[in-house]
Amino acid sequence: MIKKQKTKTLVTKTNNNSSDCIAPNIIYGCFGGCLNTYCYMSRYNGDRVFVNQNVDEIFNSVVEWEKTYDKVPNQQDPVYTMVDIACNTDLVLMQKHVPGTLYNYLKMYDDHPQLNSTMATKYPGLLTLDVNHFNKKPRVRVSLMPQKYSDILEPKMQKILSRLTDINRLKDLGWEVHINYSPLIFYPGWSVEYDTLFKLVKKYAGENKCEVIALTNHVFQMNKASEEARELMKYSDEPKNFSGVMRYPIKKKTVALQNFKDIYKKYFNLETIRYIF
Repeated sequence: MIKKQKTKTLVTKTNNNSSDCIAPNIIYGCFGGCLNTYCYMSRYNGDRVFVNQNVDEIFNSVVEWEKTYDKVPNQQDPVYTMVDIACNTDLVLMQKHVPGTLYNYLKMYDDHPQLNSTMATKYPGLLTLDVNHFNKKPRVRVSLMPQKYSDILEPKMQKILSRLTDINRLKDLGWEVHINYSPLIFYPGWSVEYDTLFKLVKKYAGENKCEVIALTNHVFQMNKASEEARELMKYSDEPKNFSGVMRYPIKKKTVALQNFKDIYKKYFNLETIRYIF
């Protein structure tokens, strides 16, 4: 179900991970294939998608926030203030629903002297916009995981190898492309799966900056997932709070993230990891 509306939530939030800030939602909700496994949108929206029509107000919220933000060189970007424009959707998949056009929305950030846009996608094959004439390179973060895991957790998604072969195509179209290793799954044998993935990345996409995010889940989503998906995402402990949020035990996660970096550095410079948690 798609509902058109004008959002009243015009709050731009400071962020220290994928971006300097998160813009108010232009689209809230998604039709992506991970909805019934690990995507947090499933417990908020289900299959509902809200398309916010007041694009100018959304953008102006970011502009006003930026006036009070003291940008310094950081892992997000050394120069521009990076704005996550699609925190609660995949704008590439959902681009036909963007009020106006995705191009026009991206151009609003490009025309601003300090702001630049960033968004994550699992569907890079659907992104065909040529932005070589933009003043700045908009950033797209292509999400990857081992194909074995993707087949279980996101079976309707674009295949991993296909996503990889799209990376250089997007660069040719003028995009800045980063990789989003998310969610990172620590299932027995995971290190072999990611070693194989890194070999493919190096072969088809070369070295790129990336972000690494370990799986966080919720009992609501686990209960909706298939038996095979629940097995893959299982944790060794129960939720530690009433919210039902599930995370890997901190000691296990710390060791696993170090192992991830040890495997990663066999193929890439560790400095290309923008952040990992």
